[in-house]
Amino acid sequence: MVGFPGWWYALCRWQFVLLLVIYTYMGLTTSAGPHIPQYNDKVMHYLGYLVAGLSITAALPGWPWWQRALLLLGYSGLIEVLQHFMPPRTLSLGDMMANALGIGSGLLLIGAFRKYLPRWSHQLFRG
Repeated sequence: MVGFPGWWYALCRWQFVLLLVIYTYMGLTTSAGPHIPQYNDKVMHYLGYLVAGLSITAALPGWPWWQRALLLLGYSGLIEVLQHFMPPRTLSLGDMMANALGIGSGLLLIGAFRKYLPRWSHQLFRG
């Protein structure tokens, strides 16, 4: 199996940066308005951070899972703390729990991918 071109890995890093920019905007906007659809809040947190768990692995494939988890948990916590100072937003432990479950699920999916499809995993994530 031939590896991906070098630009693929740079693109993976940029998609993660863009994801963080979007999540920061959505997390720190004082009013959701029409640009952010309203669904079940905890489901959206879970799914968003599941995607972040997948995304960070593509961006930082050489980092151990626990470092990727800590980075995303720290980012999630920072957003929640900042929301405390931006009424009507509030700090929510429920949101943080949903984020943590999403991060864990994303990283577990990557772990299963690496275990059961090692050749593809090696090509996509360089190891």
